[in-house]
Parts: sequence; structure tokens; C-alpha cells
Amino acid sequence: MVRIVQWTGFFLILMLVMIRPTDIGHATQGRVGSGNELMKDCSLYFEFLGRTGAGRDDVFSVNPFGMGYCAGLVRGVVDGASGLMANRVCLPDDVTAAQAVWVVVQYLTKHPDSLYESDAALVLRAFESGFPCRE
Repeated sequence: MVRIVQWTGFFLILMLVMIRPTDIGHATQGRVGSGNELMKDCSLYFEFLGRTGAGRDDVFSVNPFGMGYCAGLVRGVVDGASGLMANRVCLPDDVTAAQAVWVVVQYLTKHPDSLYESDAALVLRAFESGFPCRE
């Protein structure tokens, strides 16, 4: 009886690990993670935030997933760079989300030849360029 329970548990775990959720397409929204997508999403997100950081409902309804993706990616790179790359990226303590997104949008605008690259790598390079460490 114990053997049956063990095998049942093993197969259950195996199935959970191997089965992909059926809504994976909805979760990724058909994204490839390029700079082109990032440029669209972050430009829209910056427009949503405005310079004050107060959201605009009319912009939010255009592409909430894309704006959330931009916000999450920028925040993740900020956190990762602050902790793991403190000698390469020196963000001021008072930097706002709008300022961080603006640095990314400006970098992408100035480097259109790199828009085919990975979005996370581009965000990191934007921060290295926009928030360099002073020696």
C-alpha cells in the first residue's frame, strides 16, 4: 500500500512538472522580448506615468500588459543592478519609476540599431549609460 502511494505521488509530481498550462499564450501575449517591443511598451508606460507619476486612465486602457511588462522589467533590472552590479550602475536613491523608464526610452531612441536585442540586456545598458558610477 505504501508503494502505491509513493508511485502515485511520483507520477503526480511528474505530471505537474511536465504539463504546461493551457493559457501560456495569454501570459506572454506573444512576446519575444525584443527592444522593439520594449520601446513601444515603455514609451506608452512613460506617457501613462507622465512626468508627475500620476496615471492617466485613457493611456492605461491601450496596452496594460505591455506597460506592466515594462514596469516589471525595469524594476527587476533596477533591483538586480543595485545589488549585484553596484560598481556598474549607480542609481540615485530618489530615482522615480518615470525617470527610470525615461532613461530606457531615451537609450532605445538613441540606439535604434540595437532594438532587435534582448530587452533585459537593453535595460541594463540603458542604466549603465544613464546612471554611470563616478570614480
